[in-house]
Amino acid sequence: MNLVDKLKENYINIPQKVCLIQNNQKITFKELYNKVANFKKYLENKGIKKGSKILVLVPMSSKLYVTLLAIWSIGAIPCFMDAGFIKNGIKNNEFEEIEAIVGTNEYIIYSNINKNLKKLNLKINVNIIDNLNEKLDLKIEDLNEDYSGILTYTSGTTGKPKVAERTHGFLKCQGEILEKNIDYDENDIELSTMPIFTLSNINVGITTVIADGNYSNLGESSAKKLIKQIKNNNINRIMAAPGILNVIINYAKKHNLQFENVRKIFTGGGAIFLDFIENLKLIFPNAKIVTMYGSTEAEPIAKLNIDEMTKEDIDNTKNGNGILAGYIIGVEECKIIKNGVNEIGDISKEEFEKMQVDGVGEIVVTGKNVLKGYVGGFGDKENKFSVDGKKYHRTGDLGFFDKDNKLWLRGRVKEPFFNIEAALHAKVKIGKTAIFENNGKIILVLERSNKIPEKDIKDAISFGKIDEIKYVKKIPVDKRHSTKVDYNELKKMILK
Repeated sequence: MNLVDKLKENYINIPQKVCLIQNNQKITFKELYNKVANFKKYLENKGIKKGSKILVLVPMSSKLYVTLLAIWSIGAIPCFMDAGFIKNGIKNNEFEEIEAIVGTNEYIIYSNINKNLKKLNLKINVNIIDNLNEKLDLKIEDLNEDYSGILTYTSGTTGKPKVAERTHGFLKCQGEILEKNIDYDENDIELSTMPIFTLSNINVGITTVIADGNYSNLGESSAKKLIKQIKNNNINRIMAAPGILNVIINYAKKHNLQFENVRKIFTGGGAIFLDFIENLKLIFPNAKIVTMYGSTEAEPIAKLNIDEMTKEDIDNTKNGNGILAGYIIGVEECKIIKNGVNEIGDISKEEFEKMQVDGVGEIVVTGKNVLKGYVGGFGDKENKFSVDGKKYHRTGDLGFFDKDNKLWLRGRVKEPFFNIEAALHAKVKIGKTAIFENNGKIILVLERSNKIPEKDIKDAISFGKIDEIKYVKKIPVDKRHSTKVDYNELKKMILK
């Protein structure tokens, strides 16, 4: 097997169908196949072979997928870095096993001055793809399911990176789960900001419009560009993080715009509050809205069709249950263990059962689409454990199951305050929020533009405890989705 097999099938069955659209350039499945075949040959001529580890420094674009599929077809291994690692980790990592870089102009220039990247002799500018146009057959290396598909460098808490390895079998399983749960239609045209879901689109044979976003900070994207794409490409479905959807929402509300042709919206990658959902319904009145909960190590874990939220669910949100993630999908098991457990190690089924709780605790998962460990085992002790030999992943998220077996989220183990934030967003028209604990005091952080009286805020969350309300000009968020609060940065602002 190989993750490129589906591309070859679509090249044979739907060669003239548009696969990718970027900046008004349309690429059919036949054209994508040819680009991949040409770039594969170019990489092989440069010395790339099966097992070669290639550092990919290409943002969300058609060239990213050409690069990824070409590397896979060789049996080489693409390596990526998460946003936190790019910010903090390049200068601290030796990249000892990396054989080459494939990157944009900007990254190639940067690699020539970075002390850890400049020693790499083979650096390939991804723009070469535009100059390759032979008529070639794409030969695809046959790999087993356990063969490495993607290595992702993540920023570890100790300063040393964890490296997440996703095999071809893992990614194939992930794609099959998404295919079952994402309600594809052959006529769909999707606006997307999420690479793993775009790969799924390529596999199932639907058209993806690559969102014209600012991928170094999605929250700073141009609403006008995104809205132009929605209108000009007859977009009927959107797959995007809340950060970029908020860009569209804010502009559309200001200019009284609605997009009636959009029928499906899938979102995730951060906290999904009820006011955000209501805004989506306002701007996309005919859209079926689905939220997805998961992580790099386990994607997806749960899914919620917003239309299926009951009045009781909404009341429970207002009364402090947290964020409703929905029903479990994909993972084989999702359990709740008591909070505050240190390293678990290898335990028996009986010991595991004693750790489980009926109320709020840490969410742990296992299954084919759950990462079993990190490269070299670094990070395994903190994040993995075994039950009679079966590997489980600790998500670091707190949650619980309600009487209907729906999963609710309470936030991170270190910031367990989604119950307060979700209630606030359900009751008052509040902007970005963040809550953390410092020296035993619970601090609510709001942006200065928020004009809601503090009395109204405290009345809305009388079930919870807030000791102080602080204000900042802008609450910092992650660069990947522009959704998750960057608590380290926020604490520097508040506690300085």
